[in-house]
Amino acid sequence: QGLYKPTATTTRTISINLKSGVSILGGFAGTEATSAQRDFVAHVTILSGDLNGDDGSNLLNDNSFHVLNGVSAPASAVIDGFTVTGGNANSSANNDRGGGILLLSNSNGTIRNCIFRANRCTFGGGAGYINASSPTFTDCRFENNVGGSFGGAFDQATNVATNFTRCIFSGNSAGRAGAIEIFSSSPVKVYDCLFFNNTATGSGGGGAVFVSASTPSFRNCTIFGNTSNANAAAGIINSGSSVEVSNCIVYGNTGPGGAQAAANQLGGSGYNVTYSCVQGGFAGTGNIAANPNLANTGGGDFHLTLASPCIDAGNNATIPPVLTVDLDGRPRLADEPTVPDTGAGSAPIVDMGAYEFPVPSVMLYCAGDGASGVQCPCGNNSAFFFDEGCVNSLGLGSRLRTSGVARIQSDTLVLVGDQMPSASCLYFQGTTQLNGGAGFSFGDGLRCAGGAVVRLGTKTNVSGASQYPVAGDASISVRGGVVSPGVRNYQIWYRNAAAFCTPSTFNLSNGVEVTWEL
Repeated sequence: QGLYKPTATTTRTISINLKSGVSILGGFAGTEATSAQRDFVAHVTILSGDLNGDDGSNLLNDNSFHVLNGVSAPASAVIDGFTVTGGNANSSANNDRGGGILLLSNSNGTIRNCIFRANRCTFGGGAGYINASSPTFTDCRFENNVGGSFGGAFDQATNVATNFTRCIFSGNSAGRAGAIEIFSSSPVKVYDCLFFNNTATGSGGGGAVFVSASTPSFRNCTIFGNTSNANAAAGIINSGSSVEVSNCIVYGNTGPGGAQAAANQLGGSGYNVTYSCVQGGFAGTGNIAANPNLANTGGGDFHLTLASPCIDAGNNATIPPVLTVDLDGRPRLADEPTVPDTGAGSAPIVDMGAYEFPVPSVMLYCAGDGASGVQCPCGNNSAFFFDEGCVNSLGLGSRLRTSGVARIQSDTLVLVGDQMPSASCLYFQGTTQLNGGAGFSFGDGLRCAGGAVVRLGTKTNVSGASQYPVAGDASISVRGGVVSPGVRNYQIWYRNAAAFCTPSTFNLSNGVEVTWEL
């Protein structure tokens, strides 16, 4: 973690160059043993073009023209886990474009888990300029970049095949294309992305996107609340292109004057729009025009609510293979049993937009990873059985699972435990995961759930059987322990009379994290 600059000098032409076969990773505290232990959210690692450290005084003419440069490196050149900021491409030739990153002539690098924030240029692409290249951006955010004439976040010129997957574009601005410009024979793919609060300030339009003479594909995207100050097209504007829009929400984008309709969402012609929600309506199979009923667009929350007509209304056939999860990282296919399926395919049917409507978001942790064996104290996940707690006197690990729906207003969630040797057990709830989900040794097991802990209740195995569940003996409803939406963690404590490893006489199940929704 910390701040790094392309140079210790004041030479603006120096950038951090991508390199074939080299991965540069941010997010380390400095004490990790492996890259898997890093946390790029907690340990912010900044690549800054602010060479004199005076951006706070709005003195930008000393800044690097480009913080990063692709220098024709292939996909094996990786940038992962950084905040890229302070690039200012305000000179001439290629030094007037791509403040955050410049990608020219087969610069096909891989950029993951990065934030490009407050970069700028005078020509095009505040966050990045791309020409004749095919980079990939995955799980990235592009915020408050200024793109001069073209593309607040990205200006993508001739023969560009960028892949944007699970990316968020917000607060970017340019004369044309508030977020991204796609120009001249560029088959750009934009999957599972969110565009909001981007602005086209000039007559070219495209509050979110401008497309010219290209063949881009937008799938499972939410394009909402973008603005075009002088041109009616505030969502996407298409000039002489073939633009695919599938499983998307394009709504609430506003151009100048009067009532807002389809022309403000998708301007121009040459669209192939299917199974999408477009304000004002748009011709095509499976399209709808009803209000998508998003959670809180004014507060930046673009998740679907239970009242949304976009739930289970998309087309499974157009989900790209890369989209196994949504923008939150939750399963891309999740059926909502209370809503009729109006989309295409076999249930579960994909939702429209970047977020899948939540069903119980359940994650097992403090559980074995598949290798058998026992190690005491049980503090190593490789030492016990797959998806189970630490081994007990039955020679098994106790298990905690869920059934039903974790929703505050219509809760049916039940915790179900089995493979416990004792007659009674205690269910408890915590607000956090201990030790990053690895837990701490506790008795014969691992204590996984922590924070503000409450007891949910005890269950008794009245049947006398050695393993649960028996007639629901070890299942418990948890509604009484949840008071508001958010993440809760659950675990079971139980007696282990014949202690397997140490004479502690108690053990615990694996942990379960549940995300509660309204």
